[in-house]
Amino acid sequence: MQESDDTKDIIRKFDVLMNELTYDQLVILNRMAVDRIRFMQKAGALMYMSKFNVGDTVYFMGNDGAERSGIIIRLNQKTASIKTKDHGQWNVSPHLLRK
Repeated sequence: MQESDDTKDIIRKFDVLMNELTYDQLVILNRMAVDRIRFMQKAGALMYMSKFNVGDTVYFMGNDGAERSGIIIRLNQKTASIKTKDHGQWNVSPHLLRK
């Protein structure tokens, strides 16, 4: 309950501040927020990616909903390249993989 109250309080204070900002200041704030979100997404992907190594056997759900398995052949910046037994190749986000 405390976290929810803290969040509501922060949002109220932020709302007051935002109403005082100019257009140009809001554009700058938007860029800062987008940059922060992208940084957090990259950090999360890196955390997931660190759990895997080239050569690991992994499992994931294909676009058709079927479970697939394969071996990691390359770890890219945002995805892992997976070679499946049917000689297919998939680029899969690391948070969708399991060992």
